[in-house]
Amino acid sequence: MKKIALISTITAMSLFATNGDSLIGLGDQARGMGGVGIATYFGAENALTNPALLTNSKGFEFDFGATYFSPDIKVNGYTSKADTNMIPEVSLSSRINDRWSYGIGMFGSAGMGTDWRDVPQLFKSRTNLLLMKVAPSVAYKVNNNLSVGFAPILQYGALDISFYNPMPTPHQFGPGVSDDFGIGFQVGLAYKMLPTTTLGFTYKSAIDMVYDKQIKDAGQEFGLNLTDHLEQPEEYGIGISHNYGNYTFAADYKKINWSKAKGYKDFKWDDQDVVALGAKYENCGSWYSIGYNYAKSPIKSLPVPNPMAPSANMMLNTLNFIMFPATAENHYTFGYGRKLTQHLTFGFNIVYAPKVTKEATAATSTGKVKTEHSETSSTISFKYNF
Repeated sequence: MKKIALISTITAMSLFATNGDSLIGLGDQARGMGGVGIATYFGAENALTNPALLTNSKGFEFDFGATYFSPDIKVNGYTSKADTNMIPEVSLSSRINDRWSYGIGMFGSAGMGTDWRDVPQLFKSRTNLLLMKVAPSVAYKVNNNLSVGFAPILQYGALDISFYNPMPTPHQFGPGVSDDFGIGFQVGLAYKMLPTTTLGFTYKSAIDMVYDKQIKDAGQEFGLNLTDHLEQPEEYGIGISHNYGNYTFAADYKKINWSKAKGYKDFKWDDQDVVALGAKYENCGSWYSIGYNYAKSPIKSLPVPNPMAPSANMMLNTLNFIMFPATAENHYTFGYGRKLTQHLTFGFNIVYAPKVTKEATAATSTGKVKTEHSETSSTISFKYNF
């Protein structure tokens, strides 16, 4: 329990991220440019996005910062109390020689949660999923145009589900926090097509996690045959970055395979096609950026032919739209950074996801669930290099 308390203190109560249960980008500059990073070099934070880009390192760099995350989630007019979160991030990188570079990133990467403990109409439920990852990275410059990178990913996760079940005998469900460790990997490639244009490719493996006595037991309460596995899905992506004078333009495409991931496929989550666009202007030691990120929500209203008869789809709608409402889709970003000294740089960004409203047939007193979800977050970071 001590390690759970420590991680919970670092990441606050519950993360509620944006592309499904994952942040749109990892790193201050990446988030300020709409979540790009597959082909765009930002420094040490590329250990979190595409390790192949670390071969652009020119010396030692250390980044540290935090993201203040504020989701606003309403269901049937009630507001979730899980509305403030702090997400940490630390990364460093350095060159070994002309061909080899290394880096490491430690970050809160994903999570979701709601808190309806004061709302009997929503089963007095509370959910809290958090994920922390550590990714030591190594990169090799094959030639002046091509670099490859590899990063094993060590993942810690914790899940807590509780709710009041009025049927058939009223009782409270809540086994307490369950946690697990998982291992995966990421590979990356960066190819310089032109001196000012870079292509990037990444693949991230699935990481299987098992949360004992959580999802399976909760599913049984709803008459569902679920599993305690909740696998972070595999991802793959391609990106392009182009420098034009003081300007940088970038675009990424990423596929997240929720429908093949254990647990999420039982929830009937759809795969996501994530598009990220960003632009940055640098001059006189300062930079300004804007960005846009879009991915259709992985959850959808499942058909319920007879609302008067409980069914698996009705119960899944209840779980998805009340306890795990990953419905954010559009994201607009702005970033700013300034060189404070020869070695120290300050960075800041804001990400806004406007309200998305979705409705479904669910096991509530009204037979319906209406979920409204918007998000605001801001990141402050400092970069030290020499």
